[in-house]
Amino acid sequence: MSVVDPTPPPLPDELAAQIQGKADAATSSTTLSMYRTRLSVYRTQVSNLRSHLANERTHLSYLRTTVSLVGFGITLNRFAIYLIQQGKTPETTHRMLRDAGHAGIGMVVLGLLLLLWSIYRYWRVGEDIERGQYIARQKGTLVASFGLLALGGLTAVWLFLF
Repeated sequence: MSVVDPTPPPLPDELAAQIQGKADAATSSTTLSMYRTRLSVYRTQVSNLRSHLANERTHLSYLRTTVSLVGFGITLNRFAIYLIQQGKTPETTHRMLRDAGHAGIGMVVLGLLLLLWSIYRYWRVGEDIERGQYIARQKGTLVASFGLLALGGLTAVWLFLF
């Protein structure tokens, strides 16, 4: 990726001098068209730069979410172990329903899967920006969202009803 100059190219003095006072509209029009083309290329580069920065911000938000999920999952798991050691867990015959540590492990795994998916998405969107195309990939987002909704709902039911 190339470095983009933050200032748009100014109308060169010699170009302004060529156009000013000339009755020849064709030459002036061609000269201005070339300048507008360079300006258009510049604006495209700036637009691509903004798109890459937006892609990076999105990836960083996924990273923050991953850190939160993993951190909360570890906390939940450690708290469940503490409750077991103190003998303050509910009495039940099924081991999986006895402690919430499994929900913590699930959150850690979910956070790591989210991290893998965000790396893949960051890479794909970056390629799309470089190619100058946008391909809507709604299927992956919908699958991840509904999967999280289902897992979160099942975990909530499991934690609060059993």
